[in-house]
Amino acid sequence: MIAVSLRRALAQLPDPAFRGVLVKSLVISLVVFVLLGIGIYAALMVVPATGYTWLDWTITALSSLGSFLGMMLLFPAVMTAAIGIFLDDIAEAVERRYYAGEVPGRPLATMPALWSALRFLGIVLAVNILLLPLYAILLFFPPLLYGLSLLVNGYLVGREYFEVVAFRYQSHAEATQLRRRRRGDVWLCGVLIVLLLTIPLVNFLVPIVATAFMVHVYKRLRAAG
Repeated sequence: MIAVSLRRALAQLPDPAFRGVLVKSLVISLVVFVLLGIGIYAALMVVPATGYTWLDWTITALSSLGSFLGMMLLFPAVMTAAIGIFLDDIAEAVERRYYAGEVPGRPLATMPALWSALRFLGIVLAVNILLLPLYAILLFFPPLLYGLSLLVNGYLVGREYFEVVAFRYQSHAEATQLRRRRRGDVWLCGVLIVLLLTIPLVNFLVPIVATAFMVHVYKRLRAAG
């Protein structure tokens, strides 16, 4: 199921609708990261000096490293939130190509879609901020740090992608029940998406592919019950 769904999503990459969403989502993501960078820089500037050059340098270096790692860990969430705003464009393109004979999904209203994207970004930020102390400890064990981030963000990303796609076809209650019944499949799909998002250059395309991928996954999981 997963392999076939992913293959279909990749095959549709040249679709003009996909290219339009890519451009818009990249612009939004860049704006978000620029604002985050400015905020972090401003926060570091107000930290008082200790008077010890070596200690000030260490604090600055660790803060910069932590900020860089934090942005890397949050990149999947930011891109996913941006794509969420344009989910209907992708879903409709997938429906036209692969499910023309089925009843199309209901387009999500702009404000609910925007709110869903912002809510998801807020949840991921909050969860990862709460885990920062653990992330800091695991800096000395990079494989464990990467694994934890993959599992945590995989769960969150898989859940968000699945639900926003499912809400086009079912009520919130029905979509939630289906996700809970197939939580293992949804989590695995989320981990795959986050894994792909960590690959440089490829990550710019993955959120769009992932949205199309999850449309196929939803269709198959719903048919399987």
